[in-house]
Amino acid sequence: MTKLPTTILHSVLLLIVFISIPQTVFAQNPTNLREQYLTPPNEIAEEVLAPRHHNVTLYNLGPSQEYFLNTTQNRTLSPLSAFSKPYYNLGGLQFNPDANRNRYFTTNTTSGLQLIGSRNGETSNIQTPDDALISSASWSPDGTKLAYFAHFENETHIYVTNLKNGRSRQVTRRPVLATLNTSFEWSADGQYIFTVLVPGNRANVPKEPATPTSLQVKMTSDKENRLRTYPDLLSGKFEAQLLKYHVTGQLVRINVNNRRFTEIGEPAMIRSIDPDPKGEHIIVERMTEPFSYIVPVYSFATVEEIWDLNGNMLIELSNSLINEGISGFEEDENYGRRDIKWRPDGEGLSLLANTGEGMAPIRDNDDDQNADDNDSDSEEEEGEEEKTMNRVIQWLPPFDEEDMNVIYETEHEIESVSYSADANILFIEEESQNNEHIYAVFLDSPEETYTIYKHDGDDFYEDPGNLMEQAGGMGVSVVRLSPDQNSVFLSGTQYYENYEENAPRPFIDQVDIRSGEKERIFQSAENVYENVTAVLDNEITEIVISRESPQIQPDSWLVNLETGDESKLTSNVDYNSAVTQAQRERFKVKRADGFEFWVEVTLPSDWDGTPLPGIIWHYPSEFDDQEDYDERQRRHNKNDFPGIYHRSIDILVKRGYAVVNADWPISAEMGDPNDGFVWSIVQNSTVVIDSTANRGYIDRDRMAIGGHSYGAFGTANAMIHTSFFKAGIAGDGNYNRTLTPLGFQREPRDLWRGFDRYVQMTPIFWADRLDGALLMYHGAADQNVGTWPTHSRRMFHALNGIGKTAAMYMYPHEAHGPASEETLLDLWTRWVQWMDHYVKNKGEHVSEAELGE
Repeated sequence: MTKLPTTILHSVLLLIVFISIPQTVFAQNPTNLREQYLTPPNEIAEEVLAPRHHNVTLYNLGPSQEYFLNTTQNRTLSPLSAFSKPYYNLGGLQFNPDANRNRYFTTNTTSGLQLIGSRNGETSNIQTPDDALISSASWSPDGTKLAYFAHFENETHIYVTNLKNGRSRQVTRRPVLATLNTSFEWSADGQYIFTVLVPGNRANVPKEPATPTSLQVKMTSDKENRLRTYPDLLSGKFEAQLLKYHVTGQLVRINVNNRRFTEIGEPAMIRSIDPDPKGEHIIVERMTEPFSYIVPVYSFATVEEIWDLNGNMLIELSNSLINEGISGFEEDENYGRRDIKWRPDGEGLSLLANTGEGMAPIRDNDDDQNADDNDSDSEEEEGEEEKTMNRVIQWLPPFDEEDMNVIYETEHEIESVSYSADANILFIEEESQNNEHIYAVFLDSPEETYTIYKHDGDDFYEDPGNLMEQAGGMGVSVVRLSPDQNSVFLSGTQYYENYEENAPRPFIDQVDIRSGEKERIFQSAENVYENVTAVLDNEITEIVISRESPQIQPDSWLVNLETGDESKLTSNVDYNSAVTQAQRERFKVKRADGFEFWVEVTLPSDWDGTPLPGIIWHYPSEFDDQEDYDERQRRHNKNDFPGIYHRSIDILVKRGYAVVNADWPISAEMGDPNDGFVWSIVQNSTVVIDSTANRGYIDRDRMAIGGHSYGAFGTANAMIHTSFFKAGIAGDGNYNRTLTPLGFQREPRDLWRGFDRYVQMTPIFWADRLDGALLMYHGAADQNVGTWPTHSRRMFHALNGIGKTAAMYMYPHEAHGPASEETLLDLWTRWVQWMDHYVKNKGEHVSEAELGE
């Protein structure tokens, strides 16, 4: 039987609550049994619903460099009603069938657009439809127009705004099909938009037969096939037909001035489109049949082709086989071609290929067309192998064999190539054994190369950065050059070995191409974090930066690098100041085995030194050893602003808790890290509680532990293998590793080769040892690999059967992490109730007024 729209499967909109608590607790804590959505105390709700969406980050600068584009929202969170709209989940592809669009477009909250002056911060609103959500806003290459998706109740259209008069109008006559392909593209002249529409002669949607006429058939491969445990796969022939119907669309070119459109080719299952700058050819990636019952849609086979405007397929660029595990992509037919992209000058394609690959024969510019292949003088000397040459190739329309020209070649392995706007300067990236070499080649003298930098990838603290790029005149990304074409710019971040004393400092360097001389023209200050979000001129004398610190809400500033003048462009507000400016301390702890890791404690702003009830929030991470852990800490930024979001556990400081955000290293002195999983859980818990209690932050007799996803897995294990915790909060977790028998996280072994490890780590096998009250919540539509909702259902069933204290909240329409307003408010209500009852008050009576309603 096919999967019906999720709203039919979950037609009951009330929150389903299953709970097992001794009868005496029922009387004391009745709100836990309520099945309606609840609202937490105001002190918590105001943090969850804080209007952070009013804050602005300036990064989407228009081609004219006069304005930034900013999206606006009409609310902080999407309502549950948006998530509840009927949708299909076919092979992991979620879409609203009535509206012909990806589900994300229905649940987003962007409702408007505005322009913000790049030099004065002044704002002006763009006219958009009142009854539509907005997404995918895109500048035309010349910066005179904006296009965007307008998502109405049952269809999506493209609107274009003329920035000269501010008027917006719909340019699509038929609805957009945004299920598989979710974007549109401009031509370089700004006259046309390419997109995929609902086919004009679309047949009726397939109907599932009342009596099955087919069944799903699977067969094992003749080799080991270690696939992930994907949550939603096609269930049979009918779902395959349904998928094909809903992702088959018509490629069109739309004239934005008169709304006339030209259909290009026949309807197809188009995954992506990439028109050339001149708008005369399109790279089309199509999904192809047959489909699979063992992998999701994103692993299905695809073919990448070049089409002309009549829909004729001129050449096949690649043919990716279905990735069902053992076959993988190593057998894909890409003909040795790589780094395929349109040239920024509009003159065909750029690609990389080795000698004898790409599309033989490849014509060199200086080939002697009359050379005799049988000339003995051209034969290699005996025992001498022909060198493989890496080639940069220009491929001109109509993309036949004779249309390929080699414009540069080298014996070294080329990773990628970038261009100047006129395509006369190449910037070649070579990489070998983690050593990176970037150099420039002027095509009027290709025998000479000019090193921009060489970098040993193992030398983390001397990273020179990356070549800065910008949109070229034809809309294709190009390397940013100085006006005299003599210099390039590198942007990166300087990191320091003593990261606790020295915060990362973003920088921009100007490099003379021919001499290699380098000059630092910008670097972040030491006491704040300043990140460049836009460059306003070709000389890079005016830039826009985002500036923040632990006490400074991120804001955008205009900075003149020549004069040092600066002006503030945004006036963002710290809507969660009661939490962001709470007391914090970060310190290092040492386990019994000598392994050291970091802990950060957040305390209420008015904390008076009295030990508080607390919660450890964590996410286990595997490390080979101490060096491996230390290397991953190198990007720590002490100047980060402590942003607060809808599920930030730090919000609990407003309820009088100490919140302990602790790294949670999983390691073993010998063997793989998971050989020491349980030992690490116990030792981490011990040292964190001992250290925070010794510092006077927590009352060790009133502690909880919590985490999401793998953190939920860690929470259950901590409550089973220690007796430190009065309660736990576990979200969207896995509690039975035998249901992920072919590996998980960084675990390399399967169940049968690592049986003892799987058993030791599986909470449900040791559920009888659980100490404390465990609250589990789970999204009923969880799509994460390895955390199906059945994990929470089976764990609750086990805990209920053996008389443990536990609760489970299953949230309709939510995926791997609650996202709707109603769900998040309810979640916080139940978190607060659980924590106040079992931790703060050690299971004693708490009034309903104190718990929140």
